[in-house]
Formats: sequence, structure tokens, C-alpha cells
Amino acid sequence: MILHCADLFCGAGGTSTGIMQAAEALGKRTDLLAVNHWPVSVNTHELNHPGVRHLCESLENIGPAKAVPGGRLNLLAASPECTHHSIAAGGRPRNEQSRATAWHVCRWASDLRVDNILIENVREFQNWGPLGANGKPMKSRKGETFKAFLNALRSMGFNVDSRVLNAADYGDPTSRHRLIVLARRGKPVVWPDVTHGKSGDLFGLKPYRTAREIIDWDVKGKSIFRRSKPLSPNTVRRIAAGLKKFGGANAEPFLVMLYGMNDARSVDRPAPWPSPRTSGTFLGN
Repeated sequence: MILHCADLFCGAGGTSTGIMQAAEALGKRTDLLAVNHWPVSVNTHELNHPGVRHLCESLENIGPAKAVPGGRLNLLAASPECTHHSIAAGGRPRNEQSRATAWHVCRWASDLRVDNILIENVREFQNWGPLGANGKPMKSRKGETFKAFLNALRSMGFNVDSRVLNAADYGDPTSRHRLIVLARRGKPVVWPDVTHGKSGDLFGLKPYRTAREIIDWDVKGKSIFRRSKPLSPNTVRRIAAGLKKFGGANAEPFLVMLYGMNDARSVDRPAPWPSPRTSGTFLGN
């Protein structure tokens, strides 16, 4: 049996890889359409998934019925633009057009016969609401548009549920929290069981995978203390805190985010997920 799927707003292909692996585990093949308006994204996806059908086009210009000639999808996956929902945007005005890209999911669900929908986004997506005259989200109407979005899917006959999940709880070596929206036509939404947890508090779970597992220790980096541009005082303070926390001159390796994190983290924990404002990590030892 062939599963007909689409990956809207596809990136390098992580979601597509998951779709294919899940289909293979079920003993099924995948007919996958990947869509993105950015040529770099599509070219990267093509290199990672050469057997997939690709469209490099803005979703505004794509007719779902033309893109999916059979008119049916077993799975519609989408990761709508998140930049203007994320807290990484700080207090800056938001772009309403960028925030509204999620509505394309409803258009595809309306124009096609879709069995299941999977949406991934930043946690703040669930706070989606109208913007005020200053271009910033109205606190009094926080989450209003998100609820309308979910209700729009329900009006099409989907059972809908949403949760914030931590990737580390499911065996990924990163503590990445993402909002997941699941919608199923005529079937209940069932969430996967957590598989991993903290040592000493496992209750039958596997221990978290760690940053130590995925660092290639044979790759020798350059000392950040010899760079042409000196480190910022805040970064130096984070490094000093890490040295103090993990043993001074003989410290165990640890990670320090250059931006977006105020503390050092042991490599024996899941790696922190870099926010859009994070430029890298410091490996101290």
C-alpha cells in the first residue's frame, strides 16, 4: 500500500524523514510531495530525499487539487512560518502575513480529502491572536486566532488536539520543546507514550540521551580565546560560571550557549536547543 503525503513548508527534510520511517515501520511505501518557496530549502531537501516530488513555489500560488492530482492525502504535515510567533522576536512588531501562513493548512484540508494532519511549531504559536495598532500582539486577545484555527479544522470533520512535547522525552538528544497539533478525520487523536526520562526518576523509561553521544570528539575546534574579536563580557561570565560549576581547571566538558542561555550545561544532559538568536556553543574543558 502507498501512503500519499505532503510536507508543506519543508526544510532540510527532518519531517519527511520521520514520515518515511513511520511508513516503513508499517510496511508501506510513501508518495511524498514537499513544498517550499525558498530554493535553498528545496535544493537541500532534494539532496536528502531524491525520490520525493518537489515544488519550489509559494503556497499562495499553488492549487492543492492540481498539486495532488488524486485529490487525497493520508497525511498532511506542515511547519508554518514561526519567526513572527516566537519570543525570539522580542518586543518588535510582527508581520501578520507571516503569521497567517498556517491558514494554508485549512485551505489544503478543505480542497482535498485529508485523513490526518500534523502541525509542528514553536510553543508561542498557541498564543496566536490579533495584532494591535502598534503591530504587536494584543494581550487581551491572546490565543484567540489559534483557537479559531483549531475550530476551523474541527468544522471540516477533524478531531483536533494539541500539546507541547519535549523531543528528549522521545529519545532525541536535545531538549527541544515544540507545539504539536494533531487532527484526524473520524478517528480519535492518540498521543505517543513517553519513552525517556531523567536518571533516578525513570519509572521504566530509558535514560535521556545526552549531548556527549552526538559530539564528535575527534574534531578539534579552535580556541575562542584566540579569536580576533574578543568575547563579550556576558559570554565570559557564562564560561566562568561553567568552570566553577564543573570543576575549575580540570572541568568536565560542558556547553555554554553564546546567546539565549544564562547557564552552562553538562554534556551528560540533552543538548539545549538553540533559539533563532543563538549563534553557537562553547565546549569547555
